[in-house]
Parts: sequence; structure tokens; C-alpha cells
Amino acid sequence: MTAIRPDTAFVRSRRFISAAGEFLAAVAIIGGGCILTGLASSL
Repeated sequence: MTAIRPDTAFVRSRRFISAAGEFLAAVAIIGGGCILTGLASSL
């Protein structure tokens, strides 16, 4: 069974914020990895 969520503006904005948060976290992880790799290769 799938839970039916009400598709209101409030629910949609919360879903968008969580998606944006996941995207920012992914960018931070990837960016941090690139910076660490750059620092390690320059040492």
C-alpha cells in the first residue's frame, strides 16, 4: 500500500526544500572530495 500525500503548496515546498538540501549535500561532498584530492596531490 502506498500512502497518499496531500499535494498542497505546503507539502510541495517541503519536498522541494528537502530535494534542494540533498542536492547541496551532494555538492558539498563532491566538492570536499575534489578539494581534498587537490590538496593531497599538491603535497
